[in-house]
Amino acid sequence: MIHKARLLFALLLGATACGSSDTAPIRVTPPAGSSTQPIDLLLDHFHIESIVVPRGRAFTRQVALMIGDLRDEELERLVPAVQHGFDPEKLRDDVATYMLEHAPDGYVEEIAGWVDGGASADVDREASAYEPPVELQEWLETYTSEPPSEERIRLVARWSEARQEGTFFLLLEQAIDEAAYEVWGALRSDARDFDSLGGDALFERLSRSSWAAVVTALHAHEPVSDTLMLDSTLEYESEAGQWYVETYQLAVAEAMRAAGERVARVLTR
Repeated sequence: MIHKARLLFALLLGATACGSSDTAPIRVTPPAGSSTQPIDLLLDHFHIESIVVPRGRAFTRQVALMIGDLRDEELERLVPAVQHGFDPEKLRDDVATYMLEHAPDGYVEEIAGWVDGGASADVDREASAYEPPVELQEWLETYTSEPPSEERIRLVARWSEARQEGTFFLLLEQAIDEAAYEVWGALRSDARDFDSLGGDALFERLSRSSWAAVVTALHAHEPVSDTLMLDSTLEYESEAGQWYVETYQLAVAEAMRAAGERVARVLTR
């Protein structure tokens, strides 16, 4: 059992080393009492502020690095255009609108019940209150010789898969890349076209992203009991839970593309 767990953890360690991404969201807890509608509970549960608040500055940097020789006058046009296109409130509204437009009757209210008072809410509260004693990389080095049990690894992997976290990171990255190419085209006539991942490259990146998400979850949720993790997993694995996970991801991706289009329109005026 220990040998198997050690092998599993070694595989996870390798995947994390290759699969980290700047698009992975950090947690930003909204102010208490800020959510008044069921859709707000759904967005805050997935820490939407950590996606939308820092996005404009990160996007400006990404476009500048992508072009490589951005001129001062281009940067002066780009910064306010991105501030407009990637306004956090607009991004959040776009995500909420998409989800509400695609929600079957009763789903938003049902999910709001368990993200506010179910097992997943408890998991989120415990993880938010937990401050790991060491950073992720040091934790990985420590636990390579004494990894979590095989059962714990598989349970957390199932929880992460139910939330489709690896898929989300990759989908977000691709949507932001597509938006960056759109903006590049608005700034320069010689911009390259966006080339989305496909085939073996897509599956390889998805696999690395998924395993990296598992390692991150193992580290961040170390004090959360197996029972609570399983109960939360079952919530996400429900029909409504899977709609929630998938629709939220699509909504965020569409919001990023729409933001890129807003920036491009401003730049081409």
